[in-house]
Amino acid sequence: MKKVLIFVLFLTLVASFGLFATGAAEVKSPSNEVTLYYSHSADWTDPLIKEFQDRTGIKVNLVGAPTGELVARIRAEKDNPLGDLLWGGGSDSYQVIIDLLEPYEHAHMNKVLAETRDPGNRWHGTSIDPMVIVYNPKLVSEKDAPKGWGDLLNPIFKGRIAHADPVRSGSAFMALVIQLFTMGGDNEVGWKYISDFVDNLERKVVGSSTLGFKGPADGEYLVGIAYEEGALRYVHSGANLKVVYPIEGSSKVPSPIAIIKNGKNTENAKKFVDFILSADVQSKLGDVHRRAVRSDVQLPEYMTPNEKLGDFYWDTVWIGENKDRLLNKWKDLIIGK
Repeated sequence: MKKVLIFVLFLTLVASFGLFATGAAEVKSPSNEVTLYYSHSADWTDPLIKEFQDRTGIKVNLVGAPTGELVARIRAEKDNPLGDLLWGGGSDSYQVIIDLLEPYEHAHMNKVLAETRDPGNRWHGTSIDPMVIVYNPKLVSEKDAPKGWGDLLNPIFKGRIAHADPVRSGSAFMALVIQLFTMGGDNEVGWKYISDFVDNLERKVVGSSTLGFKGPADGEYLVGIAYEEGALRYVHSGANLKVVYPIEGSSKVPSPIAIIKNGKNTENAKKFVDFILSADVQSKLGDVHRRAVRSDVQLPEYMTPNEKLGDFYWDTVWIGENKDRLLNKWKDLIIGK
């Protein structure tokens, strides 16, 4: 009986070891890659991505597309996420998929401006992207040059304003919201301004947000609405362009990064977020005409200080909840309803 008991115990140990060994074989070794969905321009992001790869040895798989397309992709993949990170666009785009984003307290929380991140830490601003007005000084005199959003109603600009479609362009949507609220609000006054602005566009929009600054610089348009980074980059390349920070105000809109919930490479995604928000990377943003979000990084001298951008508060939650309604009103104005 004693021998039988010992034999049974022996078999049990062997079986247990076998199960353990099988389980150990199924544990995946740490991944050496991360998949990044991004909508930023490759000319300034690619060098940073290469630096991350060189520092960490982690391969970054890039999927580039407009922010709206990437958001739709994340929604479609929610049961089996193929991406690990979303980077680019405005915070309102992140708000509409907030439940599909992974909360993360990165390594630099005490150095990054609190107003540039989600209160639940599901997205984190990596730069501040105000909207500006641009004009071609060879075609527009200093006397007629726009100083603010209100000046875009000037008849001399009728049909000669380069502005992308807010339905397709995240930066154009930012401009719509900023114009609406700095010119009266989400009410009859604000929408009267937007209606008059659409009339001065002759109900025509350009095909890309980059034409907001390229169009006036090339002389195809007199003025344009543009994101600051693109406008400053064009100015510093020698283009016929002047940048105006609207007297009514712009906005300190954060351009975020977020970790996609249940992604396959979450730990590597966290490392990428820590990298992008590190002091040495943030200090390089001024070289590519972007505003850092760290309190310990100074803006370049050529940039207008943050405090002079106006005090319009970009309410990400409200804007996310009302985005479809705002865009539907815009579409009605464009088609003349």
